[in-house]
Amino acid sequence: MSLSEAEALARRLPKLVLAAERLAQNTNPGQHNRRRPGAGDAFWQFRPFAQGDETRRIDWRRSARADALMIRERESETATTFLLHLHNNAGLAFRSEKHLPTKHDSALLLLLATAALVLRAGDRVAVSGAPTTFTGRTALAKLAQHLINDSPAPPPGTYRRLEAGDFLRPGQTFTGPPGGAVLHILDPAEQNFPYHGRTIFSGFAGEPLCEANAAEDWAAEYKTRITAQCDLVRSAAERAGQAYIFHSTASPPEDALAAIHKALRQK
Repeated sequence: MSLSEAEALARRLPKLVLAAERLAQNTNPGQHNRRRPGAGDAFWQFRPFAQGDETRRIDWRRSARADALMIRERESETATTFLLHLHNNAGLAFRSEKHLPTKHDSALLLLLATAALVLRAGDRVAVSGAPTTFTGRTALAKLAQHLINDSPAPPPGTYRRLEAGDFLRPGQTFTGPPGGAVLHILDPAEQNFPYHGRTIFSGFAGEPLCEANAAEDWAAEYKTRITAQCDLVRSAAERAGQAYIFHSTASPPEDALAAIHKALRQK
């Protein structure tokens, strides 16, 4: 990202942060629940008494109704750290129509909205390249400053992670423990190839111009290749134990955010 691009993005950042907070608020994907036993105060479930359990944990009222000794389990209050990573490249600046957001803005919005949900639930957020994790609802703006910078590859670790990008280059791989998600973002023109007649295609990283006299003749082969690329990204995500989530920049972001939240919160 050039200096001028970074400065332009930084000027838009407050609006993006506000939009992310609104998106997180409006999506309302459900009550956060860590769903594992621990030392918290919230009730989780009853289960039968087992050898080695402390007798003080027996719920005598529930045991009387069940005609068996029952343990009252509480939900864990241990915070989880979620790692967010944007696979940045020049092509993310693409949008086929002026009314559409760029792929970069779509990815950033969904990453920030995910962070807003995570922080609201009392968990922590890590960002590739940031020296520390972020906690508390007020951390979203500071976290966003790190997300807009070009970050190194996500570090290994036990973090649940959300990786976002357009993943158009071959050989994409993903790492990390199972339980994360891969957010694959494309512009609708990259899905459908709506071009006709004489068309000049330009690249984002100094590639030579490419001219088609009848662009519609390329459509069938292009669609075959983009479908194969999406299948490769999906397979790479699934091999790494990550949920694959596709999002078109022409689609409402609420559905993608709900899918992300569900994937990251699965046991």
